Amino acid sequence: MHKILSFIKSKVFLILCNIGGFFAWPCCSIFKIKFLNVFTSRIGHLCVEPDCYIKEELLGIHPKYKAFMLAPPGKVANEHILSYWKDHIKITRSPLLCSFLRPLSNNQFTTYNVYRYASPINTAAAFPQIQSRYFKTGGRPLLSLKDDDFQRGWEKLLDFGIPRDAWFVCVHCREEGYISGEGQNYRNADVTSYIPAMEAIIERGGWVIRLGDPSMKAMPANKRIIDYAHLENRSDWMDVFLCGACKFFFGSASGLAAVSGVFGVPSAIANQAPVSVVLPYLPCDVGIPKLLYSQREKRYLKFSEILGSAIGNFRFDSLYKDCGTFVIDNTPEDIEALALEMLDRINGVIVYTAEDNELQERFKSLMDENHYSYGSEARVGREFLRKYSLLLD
Repeated sequence: MHKILSFIKSKVFLILCNIGGFFAWPCCSIFKIKFLNVFTSRIGHLCVEPDCYIKEELLGIHPKYKAFMLAPPGKVANEHILSYWKDHIKITRSPLLCSFLRPLSNNQFTTYNVYRYASPINTAAAFPQIQSRYFKTGGRPLLSLKDDDFQRGWEKLLDFGIPRDAWFVCVHCREEGYISGEGQNYRNADVTSYIPAMEAIIERGGWVIRLGDPSMKAMPANKRIIDYAHLENRSDWMDVFLCGACKFFFGSASGLAAVSGVFGVPSAIANQAPVSVVLPYLPCDVGIPKLLYSQREKRYLKFSEILGSAIGNFRFDSLYKDCGTFVIDNTPEDIEALALEMLDRINGVIVYTAEDNELQERFKSLMDENHYSYGSEARVGREFLRKYSLLLD
């Protein structure tokens, strides 16, 4: 009965939203007002959706609107990144005003739907083509760290023992603590499998700052690995600084990488799942997917089998379980190789052979408009494709 009542309430709310939007539409149309239905309680959406909307405007894909975003306190994943968008979008914070205006951000007449940028399931997200077009036309990252954030951020790093002329990499590994019970544990990974990659970064002269929250597994002691996730003085502004100032973001299947993305900082993402999301946010990014092992057939599934069927888009643990398939995390060796590839890319010494480019094209040729990251110019990790080239047959 409770589910039935909730369903009826949601339908009534939707009808009222559209009725209200219909009558408000003439006024919004005259003044070129649009409400953006940004999913503010998730950090990835809070970054990707405004970023893509503004870039579409700069590309002339949509008219220039007076764009409003409703962001009541307590419903925002990171308050500080929200302050960066205030220069581009009008932000409404008042709880009362947000409640009053909510119907206008939930109907077809007054909303500019940003859902398609990063939320589609079983179809391509819009962000790859937007990012590709934007940077091909010479576009620059929309955001840059404010002087105050940069100065106080480095003061904190000095407190951590990181020299002022040093460089660092942010590492984030998705665990269950942040969002539990959503049935997406297949996206999680073990941060200890990232340790060889962290050590390789340190060997190259860098520092590592592990991001996250105190619910996450603690890192082993290492004077050049700062386990920021377990520090008491974590803050929204410091999260933003770290993501915007790092040499690159090194992560897993989580939206936190998008914070670096909107500042133009490249990302290397291991343990991407489902397989269709393998290509990350920016054209300069690299990613590798988790493998899928068929319990029934006692073998790894080929990428053509995965991307040629519904399993390439599976979003819930139960779907993998029902078809007798295990989601296999990337090995520490694969993760380390990805980190070193990104370092070589940033330092301008990367070498891709003709065979590497062929493997890349073969993988991408398996993707179509039914796959989330279709059309992205990001790359699948070089060593990963070499190692698992038989899964491309």
